[in-house]
Parts: sequence; C-alpha cells; structure tokens
Amino acid sequence: MNAQQLDQQRADMMEALYERSCRDQLPYGHPLRSTYTGLWNEFARDLAANFRDTDYPELLARVARAMDATESVMTQKQAQQAIEVCRQQLLGDKWL
Repeated sequence: MNAQQLDQQRADMMEALYERSCRDQLPYGHPLRSTYTGLWNEFARDLAANFRDTDYPELLARVARAMDATESVMTQKQAQQAIEVCRQQLLGDKWL
C-alpha cells in the first residue's frame, strides 16, 4: 500500500469512527460536538477495554457459530486460529 492509499484508509477510518460516535448529535455548545478531537484516543481506550475484558470462551463460541455455516469438522480449531490471528493483528509486535 502506498502512502496516499494509507492516508486515505486512515481518513476513511476516522470518518467511520466519527459517524459511529454520534458527535454530530451532541448538544449545541458541547466541546466535542462536530469535532474529531480525541476521537482516536476514545476508540483506542474502548478497544483496549473490550479486548482486556473479552471472555475467551464466549468469543470462541461466537466465532465457531459464525464459521459453523461451513459445516466443517474443523470449525473449533479454525475459530481458535482466527482469534489468534486477530489477537496478533490487534496487539502488534510491541505487545506480543
């Protein structure tokens, strides 16, 4: 991915976060209304808390149910591998 594509991907991500944050619906005069200020940090804190508090057996069951449509006898193992890949991607090299 080149620098321009990466910048566009980052801008698209911030736009998606903004839309989900409902900041445009905050009361008039609220300091965060219609701003991106602190949005990435808010998302990162929520993501970290969700990751920390994830119930692994529940996550595994949800992933397995999602993958069960394949009717594979390997669904449980595939779900475990999928979660591990997501964990590695989310944590990055620094936190592994």
